[in-house]
Amino acid sequence: MTLSYGIGHQLEVDGLPKRPHETKRLYYSNYGPSSSSPMLFIGFSDATLRRYVIDKRRGCIRWEADYKRFYHTCCRFLHQWGVFVTAVDHQVKLYDLPLRNHAHSVTREELKETILFAAHEETKRLCVLIKSNTLKVFDWTINRMLEVRAQYELQTIILSVRQLIMLSANHVFLQGKNQWVILHLDNGKVVHVSENVRNTINNALEGIHPVCDAIPLPSRSLARRQQHVMELLLCGKRRGVMLSINEESESLDEEIDGYGAFENEDDDDDDVDMLDDRSTGGKALDLLTCQLTVRVERIIEYNAAPRDVHYHHPFLLLDQAEQIAVYNFGSLELVQTIPVKMPYGMCTVSNVASATVGSSANRLQFRHDQPATLFTVSPSFEVQAHQMLPIAQQVAESLGNRRLEDAVALCKLCPEESPLSVADQQKLYADYGFKLFKLARRQEAMNYLFESNIDVMEVLLLFPRNLLPRKASALRKENSNNNKESVFEGNDLVKSLLALIGFLRRKRNACLHQDEELSASGTCTHRSPGPNEERALELIDTMLVKCLVVVSEKAEYAERAKHALLQVVTGQNWCEISEAEIFLRAHRQFKVLLAFYSARKLHRKALELLEDLERSAASAATLSEKNETGQKVNESPSSEDLQTSHDYMVLIAQYLRTLGKKHAELVFEFSRRVLSVNPTLGLSIFTQREVPSSKTDIDSAAVLQHLKSCTIAISSTDWTLSEKDVDDIAKSSLPLISSQMLAIEYLTQLIYEGTRQLTPRLHDEVVYLLLDLIQAKAQQNQRLTSRVEAQRDAIGLLRRKLLQFLDFPGAVYHPERMLSRTPVEMVDERAALLSKLGRHHEVLQLYALELEDAALAEAYCNRCYESMTADSSIYSTLLKIYLHPQCRTGRTASGMASPAISSRPKSSSSDLQSGAVDAAINLLNQYAERIDVSTALELLPANVPAAPLATFFRRVLECQVQRFRNGQVKRQLSKMENFKVREQLSMKRKGSVTVWSSQCCQFCGKKLGVGTFVRLPTGTLLHYSCQPLP
Repeated sequence: MTLSYGIGHQLEVDGLPKRPHETKRLYYSNYGPSSSSPMLFIGFSDATLRRYVIDKRRGCIRWEADYKRFYHTCCRFLHQWGVFVTAVDHQVKLYDLPLRNHAHSVTREELKETILFAAHEETKRLCVLIKSNTLKVFDWTINRMLEVRAQYELQTIILSVRQLIMLSANHVFLQGKNQWVILHLDNGKVVHVSENVRNTINNALEGIHPVCDAIPLPSRSLARRQQHVMELLLCGKRRGVMLSINEESESLDEEIDGYGAFENEDDDDDDVDMLDDRSTGGKALDLLTCQLTVRVERIIEYNAAPRDVHYHHPFLLLDQAEQIAVYNFGSLELVQTIPVKMPYGMCTVSNVASATVGSSANRLQFRHDQPATLFTVSPSFEVQAHQMLPIAQQVAESLGNRRLEDAVALCKLCPEESPLSVADQQKLYADYGFKLFKLARRQEAMNYLFESNIDVMEVLLLFPRNLLPRKASALRKENSNNNKESVFEGNDLVKSLLALIGFLRRKRNACLHQDEELSASGTCTHRSPGPNEERALELIDTMLVKCLVVVSEKAEYAERAKHALLQVVTGQNWCEISEAEIFLRAHRQFKVLLAFYSARKLHRKALELLEDLERSAASAATLSEKNETGQKVNESPSSEDLQTSHDYMVLIAQYLRTLGKKHAELVFEFSRRVLSVNPTLGLSIFTQREVPSSKTDIDSAAVLQHLKSCTIAISSTDWTLSEKDVDDIAKSSLPLISSQMLAIEYLTQLIYEGTRQLTPRLHDEVVYLLLDLIQAKAQQNQRLTSRVEAQRDAIGLLRRKLLQFLDFPGAVYHPERMLSRTPVEMVDERAALLSKLGRHHEVLQLYALELEDAALAEAYCNRCYESMTADSSIYSTLLKIYLHPQCRTGRTASGMASPAISSRPKSSSSDLQSGAVDAAINLLNQYAERIDVSTALELLPANVPAAPLATFFRRVLECQVQRFRNGQVKRQLSKMENFKVREQLSMKRKGSVTVWSSQCCQFCGKKLGVGTFVRLPTGTLLHYSCQPLP
């Protein structure tokens, strides 16, 4: 057993008390006239406090003074306050230090009838419990006075309080007869303790209300002290329970992820101490606003119930009547027993440098040069001093005795006294980590292995060979004679892998954050990982992927492991490609493998994987359909991956949409099968692009040539349409049964959406393709009609598509080129082309003379007039065509004979003239206000009766009258406005300006004199030559 304290040295007592058996407690104080004369204070049951001065040279203690009615079980020396606080006659009193025979006390009326009190020295907070079961909270002010902060009635919270302990500035521990609570002093609420925690405490302490003693403890690590994590020790008969009180962050996910395996990659754990068990975050805890939770940290076992407990950094001292048991505070292992029979009391003197590091490390704390000492008083008033052995000596003895846990705890708790170099301390952590791993304490083991800065490969050798990368497997095989392979199965393997994942994540963060540390120090602004770091990251990332894959196969961790796995492979990673893809394929993690390929820009591999999966799914579906016995085809065991051929086709299409011009060949290569099997989905690859704006997309001309070269598996030369498709021109789309139709749909969708600017040559291509298809269909004994709406079947849909495109305002084709290639039978299409050229006269001739459709001609005039592509003269043009036609022989606007018109039976000239006159009269009556009257009268034949023109003349006269009246109104309004302006001008001219001989020009500063000047609207006076230009 390692010794922590030397052999006790008995001190002679100069001035023995009369009744030594009444000794209750021992106190130590260095707050005196001279720091070279430390003092021991002994409290007796008659409330007397006796002061002794320690004489180092003579090895004795010398009596100096007795203070009557000073001692109380709760009394304390508050050196930071500079006072001694006690309770006299049920009233709290505070005496200035150093104590004198007639010490002046600070008292308040509110402190009467005091039962118990407790103080938190660092935050200068005092809690007092009075007889009415009321808890009062006071602040010690800068004026050395107590001010009331809060007051709470405890009748409804706890009764018969026996112990009062302040854990922090805002939390107090209250132990009653039948229960104990932790009270929040800021709002008076009780901190919730879960039923599981209470059961654990009761089971450990063997009883429902088993607390024998409770003491507050400092947090065991610097990070927890800085975040104000509170710790408390509850002692029972055979066991003690160490509790921690901190921010409530425990959730179901955190319970599952107790190993830190599924944390975000951005989390930085480098500054968090490993002994914290990852229970705290990065920023300080706000104890005023957060919700707290109580957790059981550790359980300490002992063979006898302690009468009293003291904390002497870095040890816990338990008074067990026959001896004092010394426990290492970090490991909670018994390290020594000091044989002191029935001690009356004991006190400690700390001089370990690390003991002064607390949450108030920014202020100066009291230090002295004496060694850390334990003073005890035992029967017959024997005072002994037990000096703590140097921490360096204790660490060396622990290492010699292979008590690694004690050595590690001492190095952690007393870093300034540790004798080990950084390398030796890291070796200690590594040895202890391997020991913990063998004891199945996986998480603690990985924490210490991380702190040891050990090579990742040495940690990986602890795990089965089939999980390791090939390099690690070869290394393990070479060392197989020296290292016995650990056997992991079931939950043991999963828990070990979870701990390993947490270790790998932190090692990864350490490698990646070295650059940030260099940047912060000012020595480097940016640096990529070096070769050694890249090798380490490659090993770490590859193992991360493998471990997460194995863990994801466990139902309990499946969801979070898969999410973490996707985060690893989609982010920046250094995985060995061949190693990762082999493992992912073996475990059928195709979704993850696809994400991995995409993140590493291995687009060909990703597309080949999807194509293989699609073909496999298609083959499986075919076999399933042919299976007459109804037996199911074996399905993939991975429920997360898609199962149908169509689903894989969709994934291929989605992937190809994101590839730009740089990968155009890949897009064209892997889109052929999609276009062949599912043309609609394949076409969406090129029409629904998702290429980032920072990248260049594939040229539309190249896409057009690719679509023309594709083969459609469902191609057919015989296709029919439903009546709905034929009648709905706006929504009609071509069936994608040929490469030409693919090209047409591609171009028209881009043009209609307007998302990309296409050259006029591509616009022409749309018309050429449609005309080629129409002519090809017409050669199959299908007659072309003059009107599109009369055309049925395939040609009807093609012509509707063509007419829709020709009429589209955004189309920028060359109509003069298209006109020569358009058959004369396609009157609607030729009319659209002529209209695009602005040859309205020829369009109207087609509608009025060849088609003899007056309504269509009038609709065309209205459309042109309303869209302002022509003025009102277009109505006169139509009127002229009706009344003075240039041609009645069936010639088209291009001068070519129309077989459709020539085939009609000829009518007499009188009949034609009568019909034309009727159409002209109808036009005049409907659009009288848009037709010039003089032109109309000149065009009308002399023998036209006046009666049919009555409506025309009436509307003309009404328009003239309305125009005349409007002119009169405008004239009167103009006169009124003129009068108003004249009046304003007259008022302005009546104004006068007085100019004194002393006034100066505001521009040049010279006097104005009697010359010409200018006055600006702002009132500024200037020389005429100095005025600003208009």
